[in-house]
Amino acid sequence: MTGRRLAAALALAALAVGVTAGPASAEGTGRVVEVSVEGRTLQLLFQADGLADDVLLDPASVSVDVDGVSVPATAVPVEDDSRAVLRTSVLAFDNSRSMIGAPLEAAKAAATTFLTSVPPDVAVGLVTFGATANVAEAPTRDRSVVQNAVDGLAVDDTTGTALFDAAALAMDATGGEGFRSVVLLTDGNEDGSSELSLTEAIGHATDDGVTVDAVYISDGVTQPPELQELIAGAGGQVVTAGTVDLASVFAGSARAIANQLSVSATLPEGAEGSGTVTVRALAGESQLADGVFARLSDPDPAPRPSTDNGPRALDTTIPDGALLAEVAHSPATLRGALAAIFIALLGVLLVALGSLRRDDQQGRVRRRLSIYTLTGRTPARREKTTSTALGGSQVARSAVDLANRVVAKRDFEAGLALRLESAGVPLRAAEWIIIHVGAAVGAAMLALLISGAGILPTALGLAVGLGLPFGYLIVKESRRTSAFLAQLPDTLQLIAGSLSAGYSMPQAIDTVVREAAQPIAAEFNRALVEARLGVPIEDALDRVAERMHSRDFGWVVMAVRIQREVGGNLAELLTTVSATLRERERLRRQVKVLSAEGRLSAWILGLLPPVFSVYLLLTQPSYLKPLVTEALGILLLGLGLTLLAVGVLWMRKAIKVEV
Repeated sequence: MTGRRLAAALALAALAVGVTAGPASAEGTGRVVEVSVEGRTLQLLFQADGLADDVLLDPASVSVDVDGVSVPATAVPVEDDSRAVLRTSVLAFDNSRSMIGAPLEAAKAAATTFLTSVPPDVAVGLVTFGATANVAEAPTRDRSVVQNAVDGLAVDDTTGTALFDAAALAMDATGGEGFRSVVLLTDGNEDGSSELSLTEAIGHATDDGVTVDAVYISDGVTQPPELQELIAGAGGQVVTAGTVDLASVFAGSARAIANQLSVSATLPEGAEGSGTVTVRALAGESQLADGVFARLSDPDPAPRPSTDNGPRALDTTIPDGALLAEVAHSPATLRGALAAIFIALLGVLLVALGSLRRDDQQGRVRRRLSIYTLTGRTPARREKTTSTALGGSQVARSAVDLANRVVAKRDFEAGLALRLESAGVPLRAAEWIIIHVGAAVGAAMLALLISGAGILPTALGLAVGLGLPFGYLIVKESRRTSAFLAQLPDTLQLIAGSLSAGYSMPQAIDTVVREAAQPIAAEFNRALVEARLGVPIEDALDRVAERMHSRDFGWVVMAVRIQREVGGNLAELLTTVSATLRERERLRRQVKVLSAEGRLSAWILGLLPPVFSVYLLLTQPSYLKPLVTEALGILLLGLGLTLLAVGVLWMRKAIKVEV
């Protein structure tokens, strides 16, 4: 049930007038106490307060307006409604020490009057409270049971008035359906005995949809502020009455509940959301009316009963607006992708084994034809004993041979080999290609299994698998180059000292190989080996400078070459160059420290957009859909990528300082 709840479940405002002015007059007030929506039908409960005993609402005179538009409506007394409207009222009586004597006896008499006057279809309950609140009788239509509970009321000797707990307990006792009201009778205020706070007690009324009214027993007119705040927050009102007036107050309350009409109205076409509903009806010679702002559509329409009660397949479809197709999440896609990967790996294996088999066949043919040669000798069968980084098995060697033929045909073996040498990775180009491809396939397969055959995660896994080995190679190469440049000044000083001691250039380099640390020892050892094989020492050192991407060492080699051609003191020259390079290295480190913050900012600002885009692509792809499906989105995407590229280049230019 939604809409406006009972603004004053019992007509206490009008009855208060009756308390001070005598019997109720024929003039009364109308009140919409309940509004609900069932499809296109508006159900209302209309009540008249303050009418005389012999004046009733006329059902035939009822009219209903929705936002000023008159709509068809019918009305019947609640007792005659075929829908059997559930009505519940709970009396919450104070039985603390202050109620001893006349106040308690007057409360019992008022409760008896209420029970005999209220319609028989109304369920009535009783809650008592002193230091604690208790349900003396749950709501029931059996008046004798409630009357016995009223007759048994006694004063609680414990000091305290748990007003907030009593209000919340009475609201909970009304249940959760139909017309529900609470009348709270007390002669005091909350004194701290309640476990609930004022806010929590008011929250009970808001959550349960129950209106709480209060009768304050006092000969004066001052009402406790906390009691007023509690009842106002619950949508009701407080009236003050003396002990002699309680019976007439509760009799009027019961009479107001009895004078209710159940109204059904048809909502106009297009009525949605909320609107103002006005109800008018005649009561004797008076026209009563009330308007409320209520919901005009059912927020939680009842689901249609399902005719399929059998087991249902799990719904694995992605949300509407996602970029991926539904087939990407089906088990069939997972099986198909795994089968494709298995077939691809099997094909590579068969090609490798086929290559090995052709080599064996060619060897057997040569041995059979050898007896017809001039020498008549049978060539010895050569076994491939060369081991690879992947192992010494025939499969590993065949795979490396296959990859070697691929890189040779693609003509990038030399460049890849140079990068591997610069990074100090002890692998051949073919071996690296196999590892690289294996990492890409493994990462894609892992993403495929984790995501449940998601196409996009698999593609990202493949991209990560392809990029990580390459990134590792770049980082390894950069670190090795930096270490080489840092060691170069000391190395040149060592060579200069060896030359001053009478060593030749090869002997001085051999000293570096034995004394220096990696990576410079390994590079100079390679240059020394090449020199022993007949390569001029200057050319061997030039290759070191090329592998290490070091212009500084290239200038050193140039100086050595010039000195050998024109003569001079090479040791003194290397000492001078060593001092210059040492100062350059110091300056390079200082610049690196000063630009660290800028470089970190550049990495963060450069990676934040693509990383966050990948995160959204995996978690909320619908957020990015307009960027690839709408013209404005594509334009903004292109503009964003352009600005990102310009920003990255600008920051790179700002933080890169040549030394």
